[in-house]
Amino acid sequence: MFLDIHELARQPIALDQTLPPGRIDFGEDVWQVERLEVHGWAELVEEEIRLRGSLRTTIEVPCARCLERARLPVEVEFDLFYRPIQTISRNEEVEIKGEDLDIGFYHGDGLLLEEALREQILLSLPMKSICRTDCAGLCLQCGQNRNVGECGCGPARTDERWTPLARLKR
Repeated sequence: MFLDIHELARQPIALDQTLPPGRIDFGEDVWQVERLEVHGWAELVEEEIRLRGSLRTTIEVPCARCLERARLPVEVEFDLFYRPIQTISRNEEVEIKGEDLDIGFYHGDGLLLEEALREQILLSLPMKSICRTDCAGLCLQCGQNRNVGECGCGPARTDERWTPLARLKR
């Protein structure tokens, strides 16, 4: 959905949408597996586009331990401001203030809602996700998924240089 500044100047626009999986491209290792529900509104405040509302969906990402898909529910409330990119001077150095860190920019006559939603979902994901709390991960020697079964490699050998640190842990 394109949010046109000329339409927003006339009146705020309700953001009550349901987007099916695959509508937004999250990249190579992020998959939307349930519909994305968006509720809120968009308005024009002077030259800034303001998006306010909430979104909810379910995302799958690779588990950081075993590489199987980890399912993550995502619920985000947002209050975003976007300024026209022309407000930034390209010829002079600009100091960014703390309050400017929450402001995005748009080109031309508006903003694609899907781009703002994509950004909010990706920012809400943890740096590392696991499929379950007791995930055993991959064998360090052969790469077998230890959640499926043992590989027979035995316990991983520890580098002798870590022995003094292991004694401190006890």
